[in-house]
Amino acid sequence: MKRNLDTVRKLLELAEAQPAGQPVMTFSGSFENTPVEVVEHIQLMIDAGLIEGEAYTDPKMERGGIFVISNLTWAGHDFLNASRNDDVWNTTKSRIAKAGSWTFGLVLEVLKEETKRRIGL
Repeated sequence: MKRNLDTVRKLLELAEAQPAGQPVMTFSGSFENTPVEVVEHIQLMIDAGLIEGEAYTDPKMERGGIFVISNLTWAGHDFLNASRNDDVWNTTKSRIAKAGSWTFGLVLEVLKEETKRRIGL
């Protein structure tokens, strides 16, 4: 499975929209990934320190497995805030696509650069 930045962003938005103290245990909306891949992205996001929770994939389950996103971490909030503006987000994705490969740290740095450029820094 390849990482999908749009899936990461959408899952962070979903987690942020939850009322405090209510974990995310289902997802709705359209994802470019299969349900199993969405659950695998949740596990990657836990591993990367963007969210706290648990995820177990099961291809036999309609939802791709079982997961709980208990909350966003500070890093998750930072990434979501940096990617919130659609123009900044799309420009960032375009710039990293030119490189052919990327790391999560690089994506965050490009997001920051684009934001700084737009505010004149």
